[in-house]
Amino acid sequence: MAKKHTVIHLLEYLGLKTALAVFGVMGLDRASAAAGRLARFVGPKLGISNRARANIRRAMPELSTEEVERIVVGMWENLGRTVGEYAHLDKFMRPDERQRIEIVDAGALRAMAEAGCGGVFVSGHFANWELLPVVMHFEGVEGGEVYRRANNPFVNEWMVSLRARLTRATQIPKSGPGARVIVRLMREDKFVAMLTDQKLNDGIEARMFGIRAMTTGAPAGLAVRYNIPVIPACIERLEGAHFRVTVYNPITARPGAEPFEDVLRITQEINDFLEARIRARPHEWFWLHDRWSVRPWHLHRITAAQVDSPE
Repeated sequence: MAKKHTVIHLLEYLGLKTALAVFGVMGLDRASAAAGRLARFVGPKLGISNRARANIRRAMPELSTEEVERIVVGMWENLGRTVGEYAHLDKFMRPDERQRIEIVDAGALRAMAEAGCGGVFVSGHFANWELLPVVMHFEGVEGGEVYRRANNPFVNEWMVSLRARLTRATQIPKSGPGARVIVRLMREDKFVAMLTDQKLNDGIEARMFGIRAMTTGAPAGLAVRYNIPVIPACIERLEGAHFRVTVYNPITARPGAEPFEDVLRITQEINDFLEARIRARPHEWFWLHDRWSVRPWHLHRITAAQVDSPE
């Protein structure tokens, strides 16, 4: 069985590399457009799109069937474009391509980096989410990015290597060893970037779109433990392979607040931020993951261990 899985993973990886090779010879703009058109045509017909439709209806029941379908189609186009852009991620780092990423209100982020203050940079799976560490690099912010391991080990190794090579950000897996890396970076007054919009079974019960949503308490736990800011950011796709990244006001721990309650507050504020951004541009968010399913035995309040640990 293990050998069969290895063969399947290898075939998947070869298929991905073949697609990226094709997109690579097209040029960035053509690859983004072509992949977007293909995904826009094929994606909505796939069975997995029914999960996206169900999630959208659950989160925004006021939308009509036609509005839901437009979001699904737009989501697939954005996902396709993102895949096509993977073949050209290095171009976003080139000085002559800097105009592709407009950065708004990054002054506070720069000031903290120059002052040697660390922090947690949080966002969600918006537009091309791979650009968040690129923005950190542009603004002189040193640190790392947390990633979820891909199910395919070949794809995982390729992705980690690509990200590390392009942005020079420390790659931090969601794991016990990854938690130790985060602690080291915090003690060195550096930054950690996290995408916090996916379900975490052992997370905190917060709300998103008014629905119970198990959410990572890591950013809030770090903010309370190390007295550092949580800095939300949002990535928007403007036209084709051009983007706007907006940095928002930091969320900070309250002096003298009860630690458990402050972690819950900060986590909910992060979810409120994500919800507002999703409502503004729902077609650019990743609706395919199982965000709101909650297992009864995972409904619990945060414990002291979760405040002390960045996992």
